Amino acid sequence: MEKRNHSVKGPDCDRWRKSVRDDRGYNSREAYEERGPYGGDGFYGRDEFRGRGPYREEGAYRRRPFRTEGSGRPLPRRMRERGAAKKRREICFLILCLLLGANLLLLLDLRYRIGGLDRTLDQTVNRTASSVREEDSVPEPESQTREDVPNPTYGSAGSETGDDIVDYVSQCGLAQVDMPMDRSPEEVLVCLQELSQDNEQIAEIYKQHSRYSDDMLKALANNPEMADFVMNSLDRDARPSYTGLSELERSQDYPLFLQWDPRWGYESYGDDNIGLSGCGPTCVSMAMYYLLGDESITPDAVARYSMDNGHYVMGTGTAWALLEEFPETCGVSVEQPTASEQAMKNALDKGGVIICSMSQGDFTAGGHFVVIYGYDSEGFFVNDSNCVARSREKWEFSRLEWQIKHMWVYYSMQERRN
Repeated sequence: MEKRNHSVKGPDCDRWRKSVRDDRGYNSREAYEERGPYGGDGFYGRDEFRGRGPYREEGAYRRRPFRTEGSGRPLPRRMRERGAAKKRREICFLILCLLLGANLLLLLDLRYRIGGLDRTLDQTVNRTASSVREEDSVPEPESQTREDVPNPTYGSAGSETGDDIVDYVSQCGLAQVDMPMDRSPEEVLVCLQELSQDNEQIAEIYKQHSRYSDDMLKALANNPEMADFVMNSLDRDARPSYTGLSELERSQDYPLFLQWDPRWGYESYGDDNIGLSGCGPTCVSMAMYYLLGDESITPDAVARYSMDNGHYVMGTGTAWALLEEFPETCGVSVEQPTASEQAMKNALDKGGVIICSMSQGDFTAGGHFVVIYGYDSEGFFVNDSNCVARSREKWEFSRLEWQIKHMWVYYSMQERRN
């Protein structure tokens, strides 16, 4: 057999090059023409063209297969890199969205906390200013109190009226009450210990705090005005025997009824008594008295109706159905417009009375109801059945707006006809 000399160009070399099969994946012709017969470092023979020679790692002479759809061959490196980069971008985008959502929630929580701090700071400043005025001026309790009270009879002196019924609003009212907080039992005791330094009744309650329920102590920590009510809750003999309205209340157009007034506050209602959970019946009682002047519609009467008709939800409080159903039994019409400043003013201008369901905020650490009966250039007049001090303030709509969950407007039939 004739031995072929691949080191010399000639017809034999050309014939041999043409005999190499391209279907094996080797670009033999182009590689040979590019590198020459020696390849730069040695003999460039058949093994080198098949990828088994000294140049197999360079791959310049090897034809790279292209993957078609459905083939089992691996993807080219560039396509794999593109797919990996796309996945990385998708993961980064998802992480960015999660971070933005978390930051948004954090900003909303921070805004709510800052609002609470601003209100607390305003209360502290007002209290300090009030203390300074009291120290620098000659005390005139009656005239000074009336300046800040929308209903001027709130500040009347004396604890008893001509008919021997105690004016509980004047007796228990404080100049300032801090914003309520949801405290643990341990935090409640710490708060009562601090309050006991300035209040003898609270000091006595703190000494025997184990005799009182946790709900009673928590309510007292949020509102020191309730000290007399909490102390007498253990002594039935100290409770008043009368239940009617006083002459002072009859003389007022919009008297404040306190849910923890001893005339009805100790009556059972829901999980406890009217004093702790009867803000709904007390507000309905106020609204009906303002419109109808019926003295028989006291908070305890409304509370009994609520319990008899299933309008108290255990663990939650008074159902909204009471505020719609009971007034209609008294011949009072009920409307439920969207809460807005102009809607409230329009309703009050027409002679209506408003009850608002309030969320956690300035009035309570949970759900609550308040009565709005008027307004002037400084704000709305609010009767809070749980606090005398807050009932003496004038409330701008911006302070009320974020706390109002729902609003009911009540009109007497005569006012609706007009």
